[in-house]
Amino acid sequence: MNKIITGTKTRQNMILLIPDEKYQTTINNIVKDIVSTKKTLCFVSVNKTKEAIEKELQEKKIKTEKIYFIDCISKSISKGKLSWSDEKTSYIDNPNSLTQMSLAIFKLMEKTKIDYFLLDSINTLLIYNNEKSILKFVHHTAGKLKANNTTGLFIYLKEGLNENLLKQFTQFVDKITETGIGIKKETTKSSMSSFEEIKL
Repeated sequence: MNKIITGTKTRQNMILLIPDEKYQTTINNIVKDIVSTKKTLCFVSVNKTKEAIEKELQEKKIKTEKIYFIDCISKSISKGKLSWSDEKTSYIDNPNSLTQMSLAIFKLMEKTKIDYFLLDSINTLLIYNNEKSILKFVHHTAGKLKANNTTGLFIYLKEGLNENLLKQFTQFVDKITETGIGIKKETTKSSMSSFEEIKL
């Protein structure tokens, strides 16, 4: 089992720094490990459609029955050609709709016990939103996850790292982990007395 999952405490929020070349493999491994424990996962995608993600996971023999999707892409590219009736998926207008995204996440958690939350990715959100809006979104989401005993995993590709933004994220998360397939380096909030100490 992936050390990210086995080493993560309940109600813990963490940012996962992933090198670009290991991105998809790492995501697949994390999802595989979560669903193998019979836990539920809320997968928020601002990169790919739910259909594309499911196809990728199924090709890797990863079951998707326990996965609930927040799809921020399909609606913007479908031009009204899709039916929005999937009970396990919330379709968001576009990655710029942070309020709509938040409401979909919280509504899901109100009706379903969600064990893990995965946001893929902060980098893509930065394309569509300003830093202040993303900080507020992560702050609000992390708080809600803790209140619901949900473990939060926020993906951040290392090659697109904004060091100043990462420093500000330390106010809201419990741990920052640099990972490829397994953990390379990590730090906890208690050790974050200066930015130099958390630079990975």
